[in-house]
Amino acid sequence: AVVSTQSTGGTHYVTMDRSLMSVAINTTPSQVDEVVDALSELLRRIPDRVSSKDYSIDTRPFTSISAINEFIEVQNLGVNFCSRSFRGAPAAHPDSPKLSVLAALLSSKYLHREVREKGGAYGSGCVASNQAVSFFSYRDPNNTATLDVFDRAAEWAAEGAFTDQQLNEAQISVMGKQDAPVAPGSRGLGEFLGGMDLDQRRAYRAGVLSVTRQEVIDVASRYLSPDNLHGNVVVGSETETSKFTDLGYLIDAFGKKTGTE
Repeated sequence: AVVSTQSTGGTHYVTMDRSLMSVAINTTPSQVDEVVDALSELLRRIPDRVSSKDYSIDTRPFTSISAINEFIEVQNLGVNFCSRSFRGAPAAHPDSPKLSVLAALLSSKYLHREVREKGGAYGSGCVASNQAVSFFSYRDPNNTATLDVFDRAAEWAAEGAFTDQQLNEAQISVMGKQDAPVAPGSRGLGEFLGGMDLDQRRAYRAGVLSVTRQEVIDVASRYLSPDNLHGNVVVGSETETSKFTDLGYLIDAFGKKTGTE
């Protein structure tokens, strides 16, 4: 719920704007009136962008979108945490269920074997969330080698190197999460946070069940392509800093950024 602008001085301005905010409340029926009154009082104190009220402005350093790869240096860290994110599809987009199946397929049938079993990482996977498809590993003895595995994983899926049985197992995995019990306090949050109403969730479910082999190959080829906007973030030891500096990564040592932007 913010409006962002960039000044010529390279400062990123974040403006609170009540007209862009959405709020979810989880409470008991007897507390609704009290909570709504308190929330209304809070929101009245936040300026509206279309009004003439003064804005509450915070400033922070602005990072160019071209500085898309970052290494975060942590002293005496004996393992790495690696990630790569691609621009994905909105939750209600027809490609969303296909990307969810693709992510489940990559997680269990490729990344687990290559990153965890062969590479020795504590864990790894792929997640298709709203507007992003992300690879990750954690407590990983490798860094650039894992990034290379991410490259090969995308190629594996785009080439259709998986079996029909593996595809079916990925569909079952996604549906298992969809059908998991929902706590009473979480009911309604799916629509609020995910932005999908009941009809859209039904369409998503149908899309997961009906996804074909060729559709998975297609979304892998388009969304996991090097031409699609993406970036890497690696958290590791200070002994690895020079290597990532040479690779052109932005270096962040405890919040102090250096390197190429």
